[in-house]
This record gives sequence, C-alpha cells and structure tokens, in this order.
Amino acid sequence: MLPLITPAILTDSLDKFKETINKITTNFSSVQIDVMDGLFVQNKSFAEREELNNIESEAYFELHLMVKNPIAELATWKDVANVTNAVFHIESEANPEECINTIKNYGWKVGIALNPETGLDKILPYINLVDEIVFMTVHPGQQGAAFVPEVLAKIKEFKQSNPGVTIAADGAINEGTIKSVVEAGADKLYVGSAIVMTNDVEAEHEKLVQAIGEITI
Repeated sequence: MLPLITPAILTDSLDKFKETINKITTNFSSVQIDVMDGLFVQNKSFAEREELNNIESEAYFELHLMVKNPIAELATWKDVANVTNAVFHIESEANPEECINTIKNYGWKVGIALNPETGLDKILPYINLVDEIVFMTVHPGQQGAAFVPEVLAKIKEFKQSNPGVTIAADGAINEGTIKSVVEAGADKLYVGSAIVMTNDVEAEHEKLVQAIGEITI
C-alpha cells in the first residue's frame, strides 16, 4: 500500500481557498486546511468559517491548528460541515489531554504535530490517545519553507519504537524529498506547494507517486 497523499492549503483568502479546492478535489477526497492565528506562527489564515458550508465540494476537511489556543480555535469550526480530523501542536498552550478530548467530542479524529526541534518525549504520553502523529519537516507557518532533513532521523526513531502508530509528515514534501520521508517511516504525507501551486494537479500527483517508487507501507 502506498502512503496517503493529502493536499494542504495555506492561505489568508477565502476566495483563494475556494479557487484551490475547486482545482484539486477532482483528484483528492480530503484536504488539509492550515489554520494560523498570527501568534503561534507569523502568518494568519482566512477568518471565515461557516462560509465553507457554501462551497460546492464533497471534500473532507482536516484542520491543522497552528494556533496558540487550539481549544478556543476548535469552537469556531464546530458548525463547519465535512470536518473529519483536527491536528494540534504539542507546543501550543493547550493541555494536551483536554485538547484531545475536545476534538474527540466533536466526533473528529485527532492528531498531534511537533515542530522540527521538539523532542519525542513531549508526545510520548499521548500517542495511544490519538490517531496520528504529524512530524513537521519544515518550520511551520508558510508554504515554500525549507525542508529540515534532521527530522528524518526522528521519524525513523519513532517508527522503530511505535510501529503501530500512524505517522504523517508535513512540509516541503515534493519530488525531491518524498521518497526519503516515506523511507523514514511516514504513512501519510501532507503536500502543500507541490500540489496546490501546480497547473496540472493530476500530473503532479502522478510525479509524486512515481518518486516514491516501489516503497510500500
């Protein structure tokens, strides 16, 4: 089985989000929405929430909460249809167990993300409570950031100790990096610029699959 590739949309414009989702959802059934508050990371994402219910798309939404207070942020998404997952950062100010329970109470799957410099010890108490661990392979907050190769060793170490946990990688995943991330142990790949910035989504998706080669998970 090949790793799951999910497009990630990072934008401060609802119109740009609509344009992008219309472009990519003929090839993908789920998209990640990068949610930023201008505090946890420098940039901010679009502020509209319930307007997403008016988008003519059957895509499911996965929220990546790059925010200081994920519990407060989650409340603004509760009336948005088609949300299935939410990922929060272990570096945020939230109590992790409270955040995990809040997401589960919405009926969504839950993930914990950790930045490149964050040690594995920060997430270990919670790995049996969540559906995925998301390793940031960039410093988060903007698409086009540089890939941090040191994270590969961290993914590999975690995979060896926790073979049953779903591992995702997020950041600068492209034709040049995707194989190394999968070889390290990623089961799921959140892909931003390589997919959302291209004019031919289907062709780019195929390039990514070809770049993975014969590796399966």
